[in-house]
Amino acid sequence: MPGEFTGLTDDQWETLKPLLHAEPERRWKGQPPAPFRKVLNTIIYVLITGCRWCDIPVGSEWGKRSTSHRWLGKWLSDGTLEKIKSRLLGLAHLSEKIDWTNGSIDGSFVAGKGGGEFVDYGFKGKGVTIHALVDGKGNPIAVTCTGASGDERAQVDPLLDSVDVKTGMKGRRKSRFDSLELDKGYDSEALRKKNPKAGNPSQDSPKKMGQPKATQRTKNREVEKSVEG
Repeated sequence: MPGEFTGLTDDQWETLKPLLHAEPERRWKGQPPAPFRKVLNTIIYVLITGCRWCDIPVGSEWGKRSTSHRWLGKWLSDGTLEKIKSRLLGLAHLSEKIDWTNGSIDGSFVAGKGGGEFVDYGFKGKGVTIHALVDGKGNPIAVTCTGASGDERAQVDPLLDSVDVKTGMKGRRKSRFDSLELDKGYDSEALRKKNPKAGNPSQDSPKKMGQPKATQRTKNREVEKSVEG
């Protein structure tokens, strides 16, 4: 479900402000540049609520649609948004809000009948697949997006490698989960070798990731032997 967002607090803005470029200076003519706080408010509002750009709120706390959309593209391309995400993960780690004992990965299909970036045809229809890595509490840690025809298993390593936790402290940063849960659709020899801690404990034994599955004929033979014995 979409969330709610009413704007950055003063403390939140002071945390994010050093991660942004210096604000453009006011030109001698024309409209003054939009303050970054207003621009960031609008971008975060779209990301949290999932609203269309034409439906963004209007007021003293919000940036204009065209300006906010332009800065979103610029910050995405120059790595500013990645810096913000890494810093937020670092703060969450220091406050012990991330459960590193267990992570899980799964993908969800989103229809895209009107077309758009990454949209293509998969077995579920025309759209994209959003791949998410979450911690043991269900908090999103990393997200990628591919076409609907893409292989979900190919996104496991990019998701794990994209986790960058910047705490501002010296020492080795935490970036890997102690264990990783995946459903049976991710089962592959290559992933088992790269991620030996990955498994599927939600399924009954021996249907666990990395273990051969017994066929129905094998199960029937085991039942017959137990009856004869």
